[in-house]
Amino acid sequence: TSAQTLVQQCLDQLLSLGCSLTAARSLFEAEINARRQAGTQILVTVPQHDQGAGEIIVQELQQALSIPVQLVLLEQLKATLANSSATVVTVRYFLSQAEAIALPQSVRVIPIDIYDYRRELQLIKELPTGSCLGMVSLSSGTLGEAKIMVHSLRGEDLFVLTAQATDQYKLHALVQNAHRIITDPPSFPLVKAAVVAARDSLIRQPQIICCESYIDLGSIQLLKRELGLE
Repeated sequence: TSAQTLVQQCLDQLLSLGCSLTAARSLFEAEINARRQAGTQILVTVPQHDQGAGEIIVQELQQALSIPVQLVLLEQLKATLANSSATVVTVRYFLSQAEAIALPQSVRVIPIDIYDYRRELQLIKELPTGSCLGMVSLSSGTLGEAKIMVHSLRGEDLFVLTAQATDQYKLHALVQNAHRIITDPPSFPLVKAAVVAARDSLIRQPQIICCESYIDLGSIQLLKRELGLE
């Protein structure tokens, strides 16, 4: 198999460097044990300006994994790793920043990909010209990227409103005007509550669409394998 071939190639390289079979086995065992130990705790890291993205990732990983998951801002990561044996997880966009901090301390950083929003993008394509589209998330970065994606799809055809779920003023304005609202799972209850609170003043009831997840499901499966949870 390809896995067996890769193991043979790695072993050949170690032997060519002068390692004995016993030493090579010790190296493999030490690395496996180190990864198992580091995999008992996950540190999710993002910059402070997009803390909401980290909060979403923590929520979804806590549901998917059976180990502790903690949010640590990039600005605090170096100090945290000085006293922690953990595996760092971040979205691919922040990977280089996280690795610059973690790799000098021999800490692994595992990137995750974001859900592709294929279903939601198709729904956006189908909206009538002149519709008002609302997008709600805990993550300011996600909202910025989503707005760019919608503009690339529809240009000026749609009126787009965005709001972080914790911004009550913007959320209220969005609910009042949007025909369709797309939200991430953690924000969904807040959007529903805002619609209920404004129902007496609404001209129309907006359609609320909750995304399946924030993290790509393939990334979660890969993370489980990396941590030895499968």
